[in-house]
Amino acid sequence: MSDYSTSTHQERKKQFTPRFCFLNNAPEITSRHLACQKQNPMTNQRTILYTHAEFTRPIAPDCLLRYFKLDIDNVEITDDWERFCQRFPVRTVPSLITADGHRYFEQMAVNHYLIRKSGQKGEIEQLLGSNDNYALQSEIIIMICSFCTSDFLNAFCYYCLHDLKTIPIDDVTTRNAQKKLETMYPLFEEKLTKHKYLTGDAVTLADLVSSSSFTLGFHSMFDKEWRDRHHLLAKWYDNMIHSNYMAYHYRDFTYVDKAHKIVEQPLPADIK
Repeated sequence: MSDYSTSTHQERKKQFTPRFCFLNNAPEITSRHLACQKQNPMTNQRTILYTHAEFTRPIAPDCLLRYFKLDIDNVEITDDWERFCQRFPVRTVPSLITADGHRYFEQMAVNHYLIRKSGQKGEIEQLLGSNDNYALQSEIIIMICSFCTSDFLNAFCYYCLHDLKTIPIDDVTTRNAQKKLETMYPLFEEKLTKHKYLTGDAVTLADLVSSSSFTLGFHSMFDKEWRDRHHLLAKWYDNMIHSNYMAYHYRDFTYVDKAHKIVEQPLPADIK
């Protein structure tokens, strides 16, 4: 088992060690979420996207930022911890603060902001969906994104992580999470029997967010035996990490030969 607790931040980036940001409730896209939070605005000279190298939720926004070449700074939270906590007391990533102090702190809202900020109408419709085509309906994309960053990702963490915020995860919890995941994989595989991607034959936000969540498994517990057993998911994931959207982020990624659990690298707030 690889122990990342002794690695420096830069070394962990090279090892591509994903972690997640734990939330019990699934985010929903509503006008309330899309409306930015502007309590006690803190102005910047530039817009900042806060991410963390060990979390999986910031992967999609990191890829979108690079793909669209947006003029936004990508800041690692451990490099700006005090100011990040001041600006976002809930301490979830990704989080984004604009130059005039508007704040977004849910992945769904951040992703929508970045996609729409691109101004590319065709890409916006492809990634977020169009009601003119049922297979690309925005509600379906939202449903998949919500599921992949809530119940599905939570189960993934209990299955793939050795500990959660320095608290070890026991074997019973791990086995229960594994059983739960086995009931969830077919939800994706059913879609992939019909299309190359989750909602059709083009990449949408559902694919970006889902593949980011799946990274936790492919980086740890999804050995060759698992990949052979779930070949549709393995092929889809490989297509995603080599897509124009995600290829740079996954440039150093390698599949695991042997299943192993990930030892968390605690954040400053986790250390007591």
